[in-house]
Amino acid sequence: MMHSPLPPLNSLLAFESAARHLSFSKAADELFVTHGAISKQIKGLESFLGVPLFIRQHRKLLLTDDAQGYLIQVQSALQTINNATDEIKSQQMRAQTLSINVLPSLTINWLIPRMEEFKQRHPHLYVDLSIGDFAVDFDNSRCDIAIRSAQHEPTDANFIKLMDEDLCLVCSPLLAEQLKTVKDINKMTLLKHTTRPELWPYWSQQVGLTLTTDKKFGMEHFYMLSQAAAGGMGVALIPRFFIEEQLADGSLVIPFDTGFTSPYIYYVLTPKSSNLSLKAQAFIDWLLEIFSPYRN
Repeated sequence: MMHSPLPPLNSLLAFESAARHLSFSKAADELFVTHGAISKQIKGLESFLGVPLFIRQHRKLLLTDDAQGYLIQVQSALQTINNATDEIKSQQMRAQTLSINVLPSLTINWLIPRMEEFKQRHPHLYVDLSIGDFAVDFDNSRCDIAIRSAQHEPTDANFIKLMDEDLCLVCSPLLAEQLKTVKDINKMTLLKHTTRPELWPYWSQQVGLTLTTDKKFGMEHFYMLSQAAAGGMGVALIPRFFIEEQLADGSLVIPFDTGFTSPYIYYVLTPKSSNLSLKAQAFIDWLLEIFSPYRN
């Protein structure tokens, strides 16, 4: 089938906007281009059609009779293209499963309470959320996205840095009353993250304190540490983002301003072997948005 040549899409967009506003300036603002660019597109379209589209009067713009009929048809055609585009994009998102594996410390207190917002934006996307802190093997798993923390950039996956890990020293309010100086830490039980035993030595080196206490209690996840600290079991080093609510309600307090950035960095990981899907990109875009207050 032979088709007549079509005018450039940009000229149609410029015409539709200018005709709707009866203003080249407003069309330029709407399409994020200059007044001159709109004028050039309109002149090009008029030349293509062989008829004038606007009657240019002093501080006034009017549509010609030809333009009035043309505008209705152009708006209908643009809406048809827009609807068809939205339909294809929504089909790719609809009824798809997005499998996400996230660190336990991120999932329980932080990510799950925010997931409803993502679901409202993408109601046709089924999210399968699981927890883990193991190395991610995308080739042999059904995972689309993972969030991990590491001291070095990952080499076996594509990655985007989410944030550094800013830790703060926290304890219960009652325990804080016993902490007059940083040296009093040695009278306390140190609540240790068992997979990150180096955090307390890092902290003590930064504040210039030699740790002498032999009272220690180990736990595997930050969630467990936060609960133990709030219960008065000892002092803990926990990422600030993770305990925002507990700091706000007073169940945890920061006795000394001795926070520091740990060697760990949070990354969002995706497979190296494939292009990023629309569903994965949608989640990552949302993730970067909600992490923006913490990103460096």
